[in-house]
Amino acid sequence: MTDWRRVPVPALVVAVYPNTRMWQKDVKDGHLTAMKTIEPTRDRDGWRIHLSISHRTNELPAEPGRYPTWDEQKEAVYRFAPGKHMASYLPAEGSPYVNVHPTTFHWWEVDNIEEIE
Repeated sequence: MTDWRRVPVPALVVAVYPNTRMWQKDVKDGHLTAMKTIEPTRDRDGWRIHLSISHRTNELPAEPGRYPTWDEQKEAVYRFAPGKHMASYLPAEGSPYVNVHPTTFHWWEVDNIEEIE
């Protein structure tokens, strides 16, 4: 059972990634948002899925809430990237780290699963 509903994607995101889709799900303490983009790989020869999962409050305007739980992330990854190997990672300590939205986790499709096993 799922309570995810499709929501409009901000125009700025669509301008950069036109195939982006976005869903929301109400939870007790706010709502979750899952945003799926299809992005070029580093070598630009292919494409991969990037899935962002965040939690926000239901205040107006909505504010960053808490981190999505492991089960919430797992549900979103399996729902919106079925059959794909997905990974989330941290850069090496001291390396630049960018996370524009403070309660968001990012997952990327992994092409070569042997690289991370």
